[in-house]
Amino acid sequence: MTGRSLERIFFERDPREVAPALLGTLLVHGVTAGRIVETEAYLATCDPAAHAYRGRTRRTEVLFGPPGHAYVYRSRQHCCLNVSVQPPGTPGCVLIRAVVPLVGVPIMRRRRGSVPDARLADGPAKLCQAMAIGMDHYGVDLCDEGPLRLVADDAGPIAVRTTPRIGITRARDWPLRYLLTQPCR
Repeated sequence: MTGRSLERIFFERDPREVAPALLGTLLVHGVTAGRIVETEAYLATCDPAAHAYRGRTRRTEVLFGPPGHAYVYRSRQHCCLNVSVQPPGTPGCVLIRAVVPLVGVPIMRRRRGSVPDARLADGPAKLCQAMAIGMDHYGVDLCDEGPLRLVADDAGPIAVRTTPRIGITRARDWPLRYLLTQPCR
């Protein structure tokens, strides 16, 4: 898929700004791509739901570095993809919760099994499985022109809805989940 990767400066902001701004952009991995339709913001060390809440560890190292890198982690046996945001030293991130598949849909179907197309990538672990994103992508620079990247798309105006985060136990009532509520053209 062609298109320019998002620039580093895009990610050098507060997660509450980057998360809704990612809606409508494209997540590209190899021969698959999808439009981001759901994200969640995780604030630095003040957010008890954030992995960096307890400070810098081997697991969270990428969150403390330059923004625009993949923070992939396991939740049970499944992988989830975040992007590091904010200037180096401040560990915010944005979870990519869902995409609408656009390119490579037959490949995504094979990877996900017999699920309806609407369910191929409608959750963080599902999109990683559908797009073959795994732990080997931890730390990948999503601003490069490599096989895993985030791409700008002129999809036109979008409508965004904000809700509390889901699937977590701490700070779950914080309104940091963002959804694309109107399809892009």
